[in-house]
Amino acid sequence: MTSQEVEPTQKNKRVRESPSTFSSLPDEIAENILARVSRWQYPSLSLVSKKFHSLLSSMEIYKTRSQIGAQETCVYVLLELPDHPCASWFSLWTKPNNQDSSGMSVVPIPSPPTDYFPGLRSMKTFGSYMNIIGGPYKEPSSSVWIFDCRSHTWRDGPNMSVTRKSPHTVLLDEKIYVMGGCDIDKYYANWIEVFDLKTESWTALPGPDVDELFKHLRISRWDKVYVFEGKFYFKAGVKEYSYEPKDGTWKLVKEISSFLFDNSVWTWCEIGKIICCYTHPGYLMWSASEIEGRVWREIKGLEELREHPTRGLKHGYTFTLLDCGGQILVLWDLKCPFTSPTQSDKIGYAKISLEPRYNGREVWGNVECVHVLTFPVESYGWSSCLTAFV
Repeated sequence: MTSQEVEPTQKNKRVRESPSTFSSLPDEIAENILARVSRWQYPSLSLVSKKFHSLLSSMEIYKTRSQIGAQETCVYVLLELPDHPCASWFSLWTKPNNQDSSGMSVVPIPSPPTDYFPGLRSMKTFGSYMNIIGGPYKEPSSSVWIFDCRSHTWRDGPNMSVTRKSPHTVLLDEKIYVMGGCDIDKYYANWIEVFDLKTESWTALPGPDVDELFKHLRISRWDKVYVFEGKFYFKAGVKEYSYEPKDGTWKLVKEISSFLFDNSVWTWCEIGKIICCYTHPGYLMWSASEIEGRVWREIKGLEELREHPTRGLKHGYTFTLLDCGGQILVLWDLKCPFTSPTQSDKIGYAKISLEPRYNGREVWGNVECVHVLTFPVESYGWSSCLTAFV
């Protein structure tokens, strides 16, 4: 056989060899690649092929996303609708590259199998899971509902040992601390319970000095709790207490509670090493000092956002601050129920990045976007917001 006869055969062989395609990659490699794509693209990518649909529908891809740090912040909004006893749930999806002028898309999701509107203080998210603990104000319950934000499915969690109504909850070190919502004398030993998110088990809160604390709680009103730098703090009357989980000790921090517990503070969140809060009428404040010596200052550069004649912070109501991937996500009703006879179906929101200046003595806010969310309902009466990492 001559070289001239061999050459065409080799050319034909190369033509018949098809180059490697994405669909021919091993599932493990294809999954690793898809895990790096924004979750917003998953519905469209699922239509490409059966293999894509299978990979994107599997819980394994979310494990990969967590391992490689590709998780995204997902915002959930709960709305109380007229003549509806239970809440309607929606997720807000950030659109990649902000191609749409709205910036976020409103997507209805399944509501929990409960017949009431859960209070925000009795809900906590951890990673990709959301927990609703106890019952509403007039209907105490020991139930726990767990929502998987990846599959948008609900399941029963293990019940508490005590029935509670609108208990306070804080998340700290992969544990949810549940406080109150029940008679302190009747349930003294279990007035505070701890839910271990890894083992999904309940234990009563141990710790010395709790007798003195409970004695004060019997005669004092307490209504606000927050977490900062590995401890949780709450107000009882005019006093402020802290709990240190490392050694299980309580501490009286202040005889007169801090600015954060003042009635002018509507909501707050922790962003990195600072706490941000919203105060009436429309001011965003920050502090990075220790709790015992906390100094609060206004976040600079937000005058236009605050004073906008139709979408300004001081014109709205039901404000929420959330940590959205290191930025502040501010949400507010565009109509105040105290001044407007009609209920709203729109929520304004803004994303704000923070910039420390002058060696940390000032914090300036940069408004990344301001938009309006329109929900597929005629009106709503109340709202709550949570974030999860998916």
